[in-house]
Amino acid sequence: MHGATIISMIPEKAQNFFCVMILVGACLAADAWVARQDGIGPVKIGMTIPQLNMALHEKFAMPEAKEDQGCFYVTASKHPQVSFMIENGRLVRLDVDKSGVATTEGVQVGESEEHVKQVYGLRLKVEPHHYTEGHYLTLRNGNYGIRFETDEGKVSTFYAGTFEAIQYIEGCQ
Repeated sequence: MHGATIISMIPEKAQNFFCVMILVGACLAADAWVARQDGIGPVKIGMTIPQLNMALHEKFAMPEAKEDQGCFYVTASKHPQVSFMIENGRLVRLDVDKSGVATTEGVQVGESEEHVKQVYGLRLKVEPHHYTEGHYLTLRNGNYGIRFETDEGKVSTFYAGTFEAIQYIEGCQ
């Protein structure tokens, strides 16, 4: 065993198993989305509907009703926990309302408000929620930001995008 490598010392079945596990992990990681202040996965704030369609392999279109075209939401079929706010033909915000999608710092729906405060620290602006006993926890970074809504001490939803759009209380309204 003078010139043997570590790989040659592992039985072939074990080598195959490890290769399969690495591939499965890579596939799962490729499908996992992480929310950033300027987008999520392959999606960037500011994209047009055709660009969003290309990035997500979707067929989103403007609503037929003229009064609905100024601001509306679309949802990706492969990521139903994320909604995309389109305003004047461009993506301005993404909303996450279920666990399974985390921010770049690892925070997701269901986490405690205290955990969010620990993760983001003094960068957060804390304001009372308009409809519950919870709070809005807002982080601004130039033209972008992220806002967490809490209720009963837990994150109930969060959204990221242009600083203007994350301040909308009731989505498009």
